[in-house]
Amino acid sequence: MKEKLRWAFILDQDEFVRLSLHKMLKKYGFQVEEIEDLSDLEKRKKDVKEGMILADLDVESLERWYPMMKKWNDRFILMSSQIGEDLIHHLKAMGIQHILKKPVEPKLLRKMIRAMPFPDGIQLAPSVKPREGSRIDQKGGEGR
Repeated sequence: MKEKLRWAFILDQDEFVRLSLHKMLKKYGFQVEEIEDLSDLEKRKKDVKEGMILADLDVESLERWYPMMKKWNDRFILMSSQIGEDLIHHLKAMGIQHILKKPVEPKLLRKMIRAMPFPDGIQLAPSVKPREGSRIDQKGGEGR
């Protein structure tokens, strides 16, 4: 069976953050691509469905891209240094489930990735084993 790629799309203005995330995600087995805007993903819907998006966006941008984000909320990790209780409540109300405070802690990122349900045939790197009971683990994937 041909192994499918897991894509990770990074949207962040800070070059250091992009490089750090790129290195971490490659280690976890992702094919990493940096994007400049969420519109870059319009034609990559299949890749997003089988991967994830990590982005540092302001609330206005999130609201503008809400229809797209609603489809991918289980594939989206919002990163921001401006995370407060009020903002978290607003983001959760918008349906954004995965929120990381910057600077991103590798252990927290790994924990979030492990909690994401990846489709069948998507192989996880050994350093990111799925949680017991996840769809991959139930199919006899790397978690066993």
